Amino acid sequence: MTKYVVTGATGGLGAQVFKYLLKLVQPSDVIVSLYNPAGATQLIKESGVEVRHGDYTDPASLDTAFAGADKLLIVSYPSIAHALRVAQHRNAIDAAKRLGVKHIYYTSLAFAGDSVAAVMRAHIDTEAYLKASGLTYTILREGIYSESYPLYFGFFDAGEGKDEVVVPHSDGPIAWVSREDLGEGTAKIIAQGGYENETHLLSGARTYTLTEIAKKVSSLLGRNIRLVVASEDDYVQANLGKSGPLGEEEFLRLWATTYKALQRGELDVVDPLLQKVLGRELKPFEDTLRETLGLQGSVMERYAK
Repeated sequence: MTKYVVTGATGGLGAQVFKYLLKLVQPSDVIVSLYNPAGATQLIKESGVEVRHGDYTDPASLDTAFAGADKLLIVSYPSIAHALRVAQHRNAIDAAKRLGVKHIYYTSLAFAGDSVAAVMRAHIDTEAYLKASGLTYTILREGIYSESYPLYFGFFDAGEGKDEVVVPHSDGPIAWVSREDLGEGTAKIIAQGGYENETHLLSGARTYTLTEIAKKVSSLLGRNIRLVVASEDDYVQANLGKSGPLGEEEFLRLWATTYKALQRGELDVVDPLLQKVLGRELKPFEDTLRETLGLQGSVMERYAK
């Protein structure tokens, strides 16, 4: 009997992994580690799985949460804060090593291994730490969520009524992929086994530039949405004063490095593995675009930490 511990099961990706893992293994074999067990979703509560308190910032809690695990899914902390993310991920890896966990699965990101994107730096450091730990691992570089396109598309919010989208450096392209497809694929990789001590990209089936997205959004909204690739200073000025971190220069400068990565072609990579694992075609980006227009606020708040 294999015991699975899943972290991040109330988050966007983790919730999808958990949902599909339940279709592949018995609930009695699954443990959910939550920093706030009282915040468990209805699916978690009704699934019959064991819920434990596990907080990346509290190593002692992780010793309890991960106890008895054969396979552990470490879902990365959603933030651009480098030191914070790395420290939390290291705590989880160290706990897994203390407890003798047999196989760690880590959700990294689809940027290059030598990425210039600030959001990828903590992943690169975590990947290196995991590889040096001596534990059996699988690193899954999860593709850029289709649902997160507003974050890359100049923090676009259809409700604001603005028709000009300003980004710095480059407009892509990006191999967008739906979070649900990533969740199902990740769950299958965990349940089926294999991929020991390997790093794999789970990407969409094709790429779209931000200019192409502007055309698609224009068509769906019946408006002329224009993408402007401007200087970094102009991009910062266009966003200063917005609510929360999105209006702060420090965050904007860090996020601008994402577009330098696009300029290098870091996200212009299509890998067939996810389609192979799922055994079907992936959800088209256009479908997600239709579903998410008007729902951008929560997407951007999740990452601007």
